[in-house]
Parts: sequence; structure tokens; C-alpha cells
Amino acid sequence: MKKRTLGPSSVQAEPPLAPDSIPVTRFAGAVRRHLAALLVAVVAGAGLGVAKIALTPATYTAHISVLAPPVSLHPGYTPGRPLNPKEREPRDTTMDTEAQLVWSDEVLRRLATFPGFDAPRAELRDRIELSVPNATHVLMIGVRAGTPKAAQSGAQAVAEAYLDLRQQILGGIQQRNREALEKYLTLLHKQLRTLPGDDEDLTGNTARTRREEIMQQIKQVQKQISALDRKVVQPGEVLRGAALPTARDDAGRDVAVASGLGVGLLGWVAFVLLIDRRPRRIRRPADVRLHAQLPIMVESGTLGGGHREICRRLRNLVFDAEATTVLVTGVPAAAGTAVAYELAELCTEGGSATTVLRIRKDGEERDPADAARPRTFGVRLVRSDDDRQLTRAVDKAGRESRIVVITTPDINAADTISAAAASDLTLVVVERGRALDREVASGVLALDQSANPARGIVLTRQSPGTPVRRAAAPGTGSPRG
Repeated sequence: MKKRTLGPSSVQAEPPLAPDSIPVTRFAGAVRRHLAALLVAVVAGAGLGVAKIALTPATYTAHISVLAPPVSLHPGYTPGRPLNPKEREPRDTTMDTEAQLVWSDEVLRRLATFPGFDAPRAELRDRIELSVPNATHVLMIGVRAGTPKAAQSGAQAVAEAYLDLRQQILGGIQQRNREALEKYLTLLHKQLRTLPGDDEDLTGNTARTRREEIMQQIKQVQKQISALDRKVVQPGEVLRGAALPTARDDAGRDVAVASGLGVGLLGWVAFVLLIDRRPRRIRRPADVRLHAQLPIMVESGTLGGGHREICRRLRNLVFDAEATTVLVTGVPAAAGTAVAYELAELCTEGGSATTVLRIRKDGEERDPADAARPRTFGVRLVRSDDDRQLTRAVDKAGRESRIVVITTPDINAADTISAAAASDLTLVVVERGRALDREVASGVLALDQSANPARGIVLTRQSPGTPVRRAAAPGTGSPRG
């Protein structure tokens, strides 16, 4: 009969990647595995945002528009210095100056007398908003309060207090400027009278004389006084009154919901990282496929007689491949030992003498299995620290038996790699509920990098207290199933 070759493993436990590369499929797989947790995290985050909005006290803001015409804050000269028409005239009041008037103590003191504004000065200042449209002298004053009516009355109070204060301060400044100019004009007349000559003969003097210079200064001062008289102090006026607010302030609703969603997503990411970093027990085929991309040859629970039905399929696989040396390693080790014994028994029943080579643990001197019951196959213990002894034991058992089944106590041990190199077929047994995903992943990866990668995974469950079925006497067997 022609021997069938199974060929090398076509699927690796982990695809070869660069040290700093991460496949995108890992993220997609994480989303699929934890989709329910993702939905819960998103809903919980959105709920936190909504709760923040609901628990935040409602506030209302009323806006009022006030015109603030510019007013000169300087008379245009420095006492003791002559007037220079080439000098740049001083700037009028700026909108920054007007803002300081709105936030002044006098305005805040008057606002504190209204209902709903009994608060410290710092808080009252924070509740007054100011904005200025481009290229205008219009102040947009907004006042925030707990009720629409309080916000409206507060905006009107701030505007009235600001206009009164502006009239008082700027009017006083303009009056003092006029008095300073008149005083300076009087001083110039006194200087003119002290000069020799006739006042009627001023036109005959040259421009370089002192008399002409004083006359020019007098004309400039009189011109400024006339301009100041024509410029009436304009305290400003209300352009658009404060309307009653119809809706509460936004209070960052969009930001609150977005922040809640962000917190939920961050919590989900932390949860996924925590779950993926923790070792988990394999309970379903999806857990095996996540960490080892090998075909699952058998997916079965406990059947009537231990692993007999599972091992019947494995025996057929061994016979079809005409394998003479089979490595059966399990996670945990007891699962591999049970399947190895059952497979050896079925191979013997099928007409092929079988010997089980069990690599013993440290300190183990005898087979812990029940030796009182007769076996149809032989069991030998092999030291775990001597590869040459394993090779001699395989050769000796091969001369006495048709099939040699090797079982190891640890899938991640060096003995398992040595046994895989000496075997024709490697099988991994994973017991549901007891095997850890990390052990399976690291073990399958180590076998995949050896000379004889694993051909598949046997996913099984051992029911407690169920003994392994054995034949009644040596030599008895059943037809190959």
C-alpha cells in the first residue's frame, strides 16, 4: 500500500512579522471578540455625558448691546513743554478700557444688589461676558444667571451702571482737560505781555521771533479748546435691550457627550488590554483558533467510553499516514496521556502492536496509571534529561512494536521538541476548561518552529471519574473502526 504523506504544516501558530509590526487583523479580532463590551462601554460613556448635563445647574445668558463712543483721555500736551503740531495726537479710549469699566467694582457692587447675584466679586466677574464686533465701538454684554428673568434684569443693571460710571469718569476727565488747556492759555498770555513791543504790530515780526512763537501756541491752544467745546461728552447708549432668554445655555453639551464617549472607549481599551494579557482557560474552539491557527481535528465532548470515539479517528489518521512514531502532547499533560493510552489500545486492537513511551517527570519512578488492569500495549518510562536515551528507547520500541506513541509531561519543555523531531506525526490535545491559552499558543508555536510541526489540535473534555477503557486481556482486539 502506498504511504500517504500529510506534508508540512500549512498554517503557523503566529505569522512571521517584523519586530515592530502589528497586523490590523488583531484590532478587528479584538473588536469582534469584545463587541458586547464595546457596546456597553459606548452606552455607559454616553450615559455619563448625559448625566453630567442633567446634573449641571441650568444657566441662562441675556445679551445687551451698548454703544461706547471714543473719548479723549489726554489734553494733547505736556505741562512745561511747548505744543508741537507735528507730534502724534494721543489715542482716544479703547475697547479694552471700556471692558475694565464694565468689570469695575462700582458696576459689580450695583449688580450684587439684584436678586440672583448674591455672590463674590470674582464669581460675578466670571458671569459677565464681553465681546466686540470687528471695526465697531459696540460692546456686547452678556450676563449669566440661574433664571431667564434674573439674567435679563442683570444685563440691564450692568448696562446702566456702566453708562453712569462712564459718564462720571469720562466727563470728569474731559472737564479737567479743558481746565488744563485754559490754564495753559492764560500762561501764554502772561508770557506774551512780558515781551517788549506793541501787540498791534505783531504782523511785522518774523516767524523766528519769540512773540510769533507764542502767538502760534496761543492759536493752537484756542483751537483745541474750541474743538473740546464742540465735542460733547457722549456717555453712550443702549442699542439693543436685553431680551428674555428662551433656552438654557449649552454648558458644553457636545463636549460632555463626546468626553463621555471617549471615556467609555478608553475604558473598553483598558478592559481589552487587561483581558488579553491575562491567561484564560480555553472553553470553546474560538479560543483555540485565536492563539493557534491549526486545524481542529476533533471537536468533541466526553463520549460514552472516555476518549474512545476520539481516538478511533486518530487511529485512522495514523494508519492512513502509515506513521510509526506518534507524539501526543497535551495541555494539561494528563489529557495527552489519556489520549495516548487510548490511541495505543485502539492501534493494538487494529492489529498493530503499540508501545507507549512516557517521558517521566522529575522524581517520577513509576507509571502513576492504574497498573492493576491489564493492558494490550506496553508502557515504558524514559528519562527527561537525556535525548540519547529517548532515541535508544524509540529504536528499541520500534523493533518490538509497529507503532510507538510518545507522550510528554509539558508541551513547552525541550523534551517535547526532541520527541517531535523523532516522530512522524505530532498531535496536540487541549482539554476544555483546564488548558490555558498561553500554554497552548507557546507550545504550538514551539512545535511549529521545530522539524515536525503539529498537524492538528484535538479539543476534548475529560469527565471526572471516567476510567479509560481497556481490553480484558492481551491480544484481544476489535476490527479497525
